[in-house]
Amino acid sequence: MLYYSAGRGNHIKRVAVIQDISGLGRCSLAAALPVLSVMGMHCCPVPTAVLTNQTGFPRYASLDCGAMLRELPALWKENKVALDGIYAGFMSSQQQFDAAQAVIDAFRRPDTLLLIDPVMGDNGSRYPCFDAAFCDKIRTFSAQADILTPNVTEACLLAQADYEAFIKGTVQQQERALREICEALPARAVVVTGWRKNGMICNAAWQDGAFKCYESPAEKGSYSGTGDLFASVLCGGLLRGEGLEQSILLGMRFLEAALRDAVHEGLPEAEGVPFERHLKELLA
Repeated sequence: MLYYSAGRGNHIKRVAVIQDISGLGRCSLAAALPVLSVMGMHCCPVPTAVLTNQTGFPRYASLDCGAMLRELPALWKENKVALDGIYAGFMSSQQQFDAAQAVIDAFRRPDTLLLIDPVMGDNGSRYPCFDAAFCDKIRTFSAQADILTPNVTEACLLAQADYEAFIKGTVQQQERALREICEALPARAVVVTGWRKNGMICNAAWQDGAFKCYESPAEKGSYSGTGDLFASVLCGGLLRGEGLEQSILLGMRFLEAALRDAVHEGLPEAEGVPFERHLKELLA
């Protein structure tokens, strides 16, 4: 069972988050840092790239940090760093994967949670910055995770399942297909996010052979960064010792409130959801 002790005394869990960071757009590290911090974690950012604004905007500039990150494991070792969790998300170059793997190899212990959010695509397609070979790299990298948090498109890509056949199926056929996809993946637990079912938005969770779907009302629009926020809450909840189901439900409640605000206020989808005012809901 995927369960981590909340720890004793004044020990604060330390999590390395390996993702890009954007000056504009509530996603990746800009989402993970505040969420994990308010959940009581020491969040250690490991930026794979620095962007002027996230890639959902028409134009952006970016700086690849892969070369710098090659020095990180040795420097952290000098400072006797120990990690309770590693959370890896969006990467866009071979250097970034190599740097992330070096961090994992250097600091993952038997009791270190490794959560990988395999960012590859959405709505049935790969993101334009990824080709098939790069998705193969993500598939290989993701195989070592304790827990994976793909959306439906990414789950199909990871398992090499037919997305078009999936979306044409009945609700019952889709649910059965999601279970089969989860069982085909090598992680100890999988949470497939963003499955739309009968006007609801669902997260389908698989762990130790058990499969369960969690539903919440679906809001209009497709806002950037919601997957990053959910994965961050999931990571923090597991490290607080709250278990998979409780962590999923906490993430869903948190996102429901932020999504309602985004829709009500008519915010641009590329800017993400205004989660900041709801951070207090994540306090232990």
